[in-house]
Amino acid sequence: MTISGGELTAGQRRALSAMPENDASVFPKVRATIPAVTYIDPGRFELERKLVFHRRPVIAGPSVLLPKPGSYAQRELLGVPVLLTRAKEGDVRAFINVCQHRGARLCSAVDATEATRIVCPYHAWTYRLDGTLFAIPRQETFPGINKAHHSLRSLPALEAGGFIWVGLDVESSVDFSSAQGEIEQDLDSLGLADMTVFDRTTFEIRANWKLVMDTMLDSYHVTRLHKDSLARFFVDVQNIVDAIGPHIRAAAARGNFTRSSACQTFEEARKVMVFAYTLFPNGIVVVSPEFVSVGIVRPVSTDRTDVDYFMLTNAAPEGEKAIEKMRRSFDLMKLAFGREDYWAAEQCDVGLRSGALKDVQLGGMEIQISMFHNIVNECLTATASHSAGAIGNEARHTRSLGRT
Repeated sequence: MTISGGELTAGQRRALSAMPENDASVFPKVRATIPAVTYIDPGRFELERKLVFHRRPVIAGPSVLLPKPGSYAQRELLGVPVLLTRAKEGDVRAFINVCQHRGARLCSAVDATEATRIVCPYHAWTYRLDGTLFAIPRQETFPGINKAHHSLRSLPALEAGGFIWVGLDVESSVDFSSAQGEIEQDLDSLGLADMTVFDRTTFEIRANWKLVMDTMLDSYHVTRLHKDSLARFFVDVQNIVDAIGPHIRAAAARGNFTRSSACQTFEEARKVMVFAYTLFPNGIVVVSPEFVSVGIVRPVSTDRTDVDYFMLTNAAPEGEKAIEKMRRSFDLMKLAFGREDYWAAEQCDVGLRSGALKDVQLGGMEIQISMFHNIVNECLTATASHSAGAIGNEARHTRSLGRT
């Protein structure tokens, strides 16, 4: 099988060196609360839409969403229809997925389409992958029209760390610095851009998007909520948690980890430990020994969230036995995410909307939830002078938590 990952980064090696033996874990003793209204207030959701998702780069999908040059795909992000293209040179661009004739959606396919042209299904206006208008049927019926003036509306985009990041506001620029630097190096070490999609699915969840993120941000639930699925692969151990700008890296030992484990590469490390990344604001990466789980969280409304799940492997499995093994892994992850993690998010959403709780209680094994919510709050409380660019500058700094 092809090896996709590379050498561990300095930050990943520091996490490894800080990892105690499993029987010597020291769990943080921390108390925190989050107001219940944070999850259920429609006004709060609207502020998050404007000040988080429209001012910061968001993840549209993994790079492997567009595996080949000369392809395009679409995503729906916070009500913005996004068209992603990969030109024959390999560069990724993003546009509003709307024909400049009558406003019809250009692409609605779930999977990527390989083509050099994008044809509107309504009147067949045709665009190149760089967004320029190529052809208008019966152009003579549009006297004086200049095709150069009717290109697709462009969105800022960057491909970094095996992900496609976009800005959702066509009227303003976005600072992509938080998607670069240390976090990009960490993700590159995993080799995500060179992996392949074994399978994918979309979960439709009746819960606030932050409750969905919360399910991926604590180690407290793993051996409890997942007692009938994933718990046999994990043990209650101390997590080594680091903030990389607005993103969070968590490293946890597997049951076979020892301090003498020699790990210099990602392929070696993934056998004895779990790297999990929360990519602000809407990305989830969880490393397993034979695959990587990638989740793209797409808020829909105050109490609705969609999550696109991708199972990535170094290469497509060969042979019936290998395929069947990966199929069982995919089905297990669908169970763990859909019927356990996201089921729990839905239960919490119902509970919080009942008014039974004023505050959500957090303990030391849920420290990442506090970290994530603090970043969201920083975005919402930013003043006009503390612009998206200034927030991006702040994101270049790395801070660490949870090593006590």
